[in-house]
Amino acid sequence: MTYELTHPLVFVDTETTQLEPLPTPWEIALIKRGGEAGEERLHIMLRQPDLSKASPDALRVNRFYERHPLWNSAADQSGLALMDAHDAAAAVELFTAGTQLVGSNPDFDARAMDWLLRQHGLRPRWRHHTINLVTLSYPVLHARGEHVQIPSSSYDLSRRAGAEPPREHDAHTAMGDALWTVRWWDSLMGAGR
Repeated sequence: MTYELTHPLVFVDTETTQLEPLPTPWEIALIKRGGEAGEERLHIMLRQPDLSKASPDALRVNRFYERHPLWNSAADQSGLALMDAHDAAAAVELFTAGTQLVGSNPDFDARAMDWLLRQHGLRPRWRHHTINLVTLSYPVLHARGEHVQIPSSSYDLSRRAGAEPPREHDAHTAMGDALWTVRWWDSLMGAGR
């Protein structure tokens, strides 16, 4: 099975301070494939995210107070850029320009990044259609002759496609989930077969 890229792919995940009415990101992970440099990564935490409207449940699930270096000096910062919101918006805008977003519910991540960019006078330049690995998995598994229940959990679909979901320590971290979507994509698209 082969495919041709007309736009670089960006595997995306964001961790946000709230889910609704508007996801506001505090951590963003982007993994680009198909560009001039092969594979590139961008992993950002906003230096001082606005927590005034934060959902306690969202912060608990993504372990904000354990993982953000300003709230926990022992937090792992390897491979991470701690940025002011304006610089983060500029970096995301440049990194995603002309790309195709891929993820597990990438529309949510696109909304979060769109909000960040527009807060700083920028606008998204990625393709407006995203590739959702959950919805892509249903026909692929069905074509393999497998019984498919709709809806199914993303973890179940990923495992059935041949990609192990993130371990507990990496789950609900932007880079852990972005790396998971890379494995999931490769499994669905037949990489290494």
